[in-house]
Amino acid sequence: MKQTLILIATAFACLMAAGCASTPFIRPAVPPQLERADTTLTAACNRPVRLTVEMTQRNIERLWTADRKALIDCGKRHGALVDFYNDRDARLRGTE
Repeated sequence: MKQTLILIATAFACLMAAGCASTPFIRPAVPPQLERADTTLTAACNRPVRLTVEMTQRNIERLWTADRKALIDCGKRHGALVDFYNDRDARLRGTE
């Protein structure tokens, strides 16, 4: 009985000492700073030109050419935007 009490007292003392031990301070991880895409890449694309019945064939072809140029420009900007996000995400993952 006396040995059991000594064993319990020793175990209790060990548990109390372990609970009082100091732990190192752990700094929380700093979230990554995400860069924003350039506003020229995120700008809205030009809308197609509205055609009217009174337009001549020449005006329609001129406006069609302007629409095609705007569409190509928009595609290039969106492709550059996708490249920007892919590059940024690869750098965050650490796989360039």
